[in-house]
Amino acid sequence: MVQHEFKVQTKWYGGRDTVGNLQGDILSEQISIPSGLGGNGAGTNPDELLVSAASSCYIISLAAVLERAGFTDISIDQSSIGVAIFENAKFRMDNIIHYPEIDVTHSQKSSLLKKLPKLLNVADNNCMISNSIRGNVVVKIEPKIK
Repeated sequence: MVQHEFKVQTKWYGGRDTVGNLQGDILSEQISIPSGLGGNGAGTNPDELLVSAASSCYIISLAAVLERAGFTDISIDQSSIGVAIFENAKFRMDNIIHYPEIDVTHSQKSSLLKKLPKLLNVADNNCMISNSIRGNVVVKIEPKIK
């Protein structure tokens, strides 16, 4: 078994209306409760970080899967939307939808169209964040080929 540690440090002073800090090896950001949920909205928040983690993990996995399948001259623009719900007196992330737009050469387009459903599934199964939230958060992929 391979193991890797990802370390972050968080600091918070005061109550729910204040601002904390998050520090990782690269990431350094203020954190707070989103303004849409009654917080002050400074910096980022755990919900946005979860969707960002899922989105960045999926796009990296998709790029690697496409490369292994022989699609080397590509670019991917992706937006992702996380939908949180309030249910049973608590908030939770219900679903995350990734919208990858894959730009591929004209000569590779028909081949990609044939293989895309399988490749999207392989990318999702290779994404550590998808694997970590599976069973708790529904992840959907709605691709577009340019």
